[in-house]
Amino acid sequence: MFKHLLLTCTLLFCLLPPLAAQAEPARHSSLLGPLGLTLIPSARMDEPGTVRAGVSTLDPYLHGTIGIQIATPLYMGLRQSAEISSLHDDAMRLYPGVDMKLRLLAEGPYHPELSLGWLGAIGHKRMAGEYLVGSKRFNNWDISAGLGWGRYGSAHHIGNPLGLFGSHFKKDRQRDGEDPNGPSDWFTDQDVGLFAGVEYSPPWIEGLSLSAEWGADRYLAEAATYDYKSPAPWALGVHYSPRPWINLSTGLIGGEKIMAALTLQNHLARWPGKLFHKGDVAVTPEPAATGVSRAQAPLALPDHLSTPQALGMALQTMDSESAASVEALEVRPTHRGLTGPLLRFNRRDISHALKQSAGSPEEIWRNVAFNPETAGELTPAENSSAPVHADLRLILDEAVSLSERDQGLLHRTSLIAETTADIPLGLLGGMGLRLNLTDNLDQLNDLRLPSSLPVRSNIDQFANTTFALDTLYAGWTRTFYRDWHVATAAGYLEEMYAGAGGDILYRPWGATWALGAEGWLAAKRDPDSSMHLDLSGDAVFTGHLKGYYEFPETDLTAELRAGRYLNEDWGGTLALTQRFDHGLHVRGFITATNQSEFDIFGGHTNVHSGLSLTLPIGNIPLIPQNSLIRLSAAPFGRDNGQTLASPVDLYNLSEPLSYRHMTHYWHDIGE
Repeated sequence: MFKHLLLTCTLLFCLLPPLAAQAEPARHSSLLGPLGLTLIPSARMDEPGTVRAGVSTLDPYLHGTIGIQIATPLYMGLRQSAEISSLHDDAMRLYPGVDMKLRLLAEGPYHPELSLGWLGAIGHKRMAGEYLVGSKRFNNWDISAGLGWGRYGSAHHIGNPLGLFGSHFKKDRQRDGEDPNGPSDWFTDQDVGLFAGVEYSPPWIEGLSLSAEWGADRYLAEAATYDYKSPAPWALGVHYSPRPWINLSTGLIGGEKIMAALTLQNHLARWPGKLFHKGDVAVTPEPAATGVSRAQAPLALPDHLSTPQALGMALQTMDSESAASVEALEVRPTHRGLTGPLLRFNRRDISHALKQSAGSPEEIWRNVAFNPETAGELTPAENSSAPVHADLRLILDEAVSLSERDQGLLHRTSLIAETTADIPLGLLGGMGLRLNLTDNLDQLNDLRLPSSLPVRSNIDQFANTTFALDTLYAGWTRTFYRDWHVATAAGYLEEMYAGAGGDILYRPWGATWALGAEGWLAAKRDPDSSMHLDLSGDAVFTGHLKGYYEFPETDLTAELRAGRYLNEDWGGTLALTQRFDHGLHVRGFITATNQSEFDIFGGHTNVHSGLSLTLPIGNIPLIPQNSLIRLSAAPFGRDNGQTLASPVDLYNLSEPLSYRHMTHYWHDIGE
């Protein structure tokens, strides 16, 4: 397991280029994953988009973590803790968990940074714990102190202060057992622990820091299970970053045990990939004169460009081809059958800024006029004359899971060749072929109870087929009135399901919210049939109400959906998506339903979660534009809380037409 974890962490890191040197010392992970000292967490946060992967060991555990700073105040990580007697031996038990940290207060001149954290917010009880911690920097010294519950509070220093708010928080807390940790366990127990530490970064050695701390973990679960002698609670640590992208840590724990850790970190914004080949794109709409003072043209937005960049190319063409009497240029952007507002530009601004390089995007922005009331009003001639557009891309799909109790690390690697076509009148279609390259799912269900109606639990059977049809569908999309969008699709919608259904979305122009609903009649595909073309079992209806919120002045979106999942269970999903330039984005989610799944230790769980990364590689020579690497870290083979992977997600399809997208990427209009 140790070799697999180290290899996976290294591969994930190597996808990103090295960080540039930085003045301040590199922050490092604590033993269990969150940023901190040697053993205790701190209130510190990474820059949004930072990815960390690492391994650490302290008797009797080996820990592997993968974490992402999804947004400025939110960190989310997946952790697998293995109980081992030696690094050369197989794990005796596995304790997976989902870790989170939420920053409540940024550091100021007179107050500390304050963060609230969950270790194993969803996961095994043995490694679960919560904490409230503050950190304050004084020149080269960084001091952290806080309160701990569960794993971080087993020293029982003082009574639980949350007991003032009700008896729920004062109930006795189980520190072991097979039922997973969940919200009902958070911040509970009769007493809490106190922890504190200080870290010093000497100015004469860049990347080096020394730490001393006092923890509150007394290893009560281990002492109750077997003859384990916990070390004294103090720790002295040495942390060194020979390069900004790597950190090595070691510590003396209680004078008798040694901790060691390796962490690799980098930032997604430094990813060199893009969705397109540089210098290999062109947008040439045909402007149609609609009067002596203005020229107008519809513009089909390509997927590999931001909308402002495509607008800039189209406007330069319109300026060159329009009569001298034309004073205004009007463009109506469309994307995959959806239409955006009519945009009216001052021709003089376009010529001055884009062709003569004497202006700026800000100058164009001051005079542009948006008319969202015209969305969806394409004329029949515009609809029927739109060209057929086809797009081919490759997707390297890499899925891993640290959230397993029967296997320490599961993985699957596939290569998907996918093509989509846009046809006039809002018609579209798509086809994908999947080549399964490698996986270790052959023993996935050896220790699990078989499902009579598997949803995703027979993923190993789908992975056994070397070559199969991934998708084959036809659909229709339309903006039928202002901010209302609708989509339908039918066929082989994803690798494991065929079906038919639709999506509807209300996304007001300029608003930071959107509402939608979707419904699908889905039938499971047969993994034993040729190309997975046959269907097995009865069709099932799945549908959800959806809500979206865009955090102002960011590219961060919160999504909340509630409804019926593929296993006929009811529940909800909360997800956060952070987008970056050039098509790169990260997503974290948590799903809870009214049905629980049995695990091999006799416990049940109603909740699962995961992380995903999308990394564009379309600018690599000989690779089709819009190609990407898709990385996901989530539980394999689960049946509850599973949604259909819709090929016509209206929120994503409408994103290039949104006010948020226009403003965020407006600087691209001159590129």
